[in-house]
Amino acid sequence: EDLVKQFKERSGITTGLIHPIPRVPSGTVSAVDGSNAMVVDGGTFALAAIRAARTTFTGNVRAGRAATPLMLVSIGPGHRNQDFDELFYECYGAPPHRGLDNADPERASAILRDTLEYWVARKTAETLPAGSLLLIDGALRVSSQNHEPVLAEIIKTAQQRGLLLAAVAKRTRATWGGGHPLLPALRGLTEYYGIAGPWWTKIDPHLIDHTEYRQGRHGDIYVASLHPYVARPLKMELPKGTDGQTAASTMQALAACADDGRIPGYPYPLLDAHRTVAIGEDLVDKIQQDIKAGLVKQGIRHRTFEDLFGDLHGDFERY
Repeated sequence: EDLVKQFKERSGITTGLIHPIPRVPSGTVSAVDGSNAMVVDGGTFALAAIRAARTTFTGNVRAGRAATPLMLVSIGPGHRNQDFDELFYECYGAPPHRGLDNADPERASAILRDTLEYWVARKTAETLPAGSLLLIDGALRVSSQNHEPVLAEIIKTAQQRGLLLAAVAKRTRATWGGGHPLLPALRGLTEYYGIAGPWWTKIDPHLIDHTEYRQGRHGDIYVASLHPYVARPLKMELPKGTDGQTAASTMQALAACADDGRIPGYPYPLLDAHRTVAIGEDLVDKIQQDIKAGLVKQGIRHRTFEDLFGDLHGDFERY
């Protein structure tokens, strides 16, 4: 019941540290997102579908949209993921520093997806005109050491070419004070101060108590509410060391593309990229049927497929 009071005392965030965002016209914004989905999983061997997409808006109008081909990647058998080695080399022209372990199929498929997503982000950073905003879904933080130099190169390229760069999270597990959620506390604090959106503030890294926000991180943490009438605080990251003026310009560019009526307060280029790239259940079902049809042509019966990839959860759901 005293969450806001505790947060006010612990964070030291005063009204002077919560900055209003003046309204400006929307410029050029490119958003990058990726998607992965498990297609079949037999325990010792799995297939996942991955792809990445970019969508670009200029003055609130979509100027372009593109996606990588839908790819199937194998996870197993064995410990080292061979498809990761090949995909990494194809994207970056060099082998990964460390192999990818197949022990956790979900994690392996996510890192394979990240490999594609970072490649699209790097290509976008190399071609966007100066002054544009490049949006990445999630955080400026890597899950694999192999992506450390890739993300660093994306940030360096964006800064050298005069781009604004931000990573925006759909959800966050960021907490403070031993487990209190960050966003509700900050929204309550702005309401206590009587501050209406849009606004932004930078978060002291020592306030956050999840260690994951200090490992593999290339960005500083910010929270912003981007809509004048809908309070929807979002956790986002800007490159480490971003100066105040650049941060303010980035927030203005974000707010200028966050007035879509479907999800007000969330940057609609990222919404468009997500809708473009998402691998939904219908697509997974189609891929499974295509695999089964191909196996039949090779003389492999449906019963053999079920022996390899059958999952009792499917039977459970029917009851």
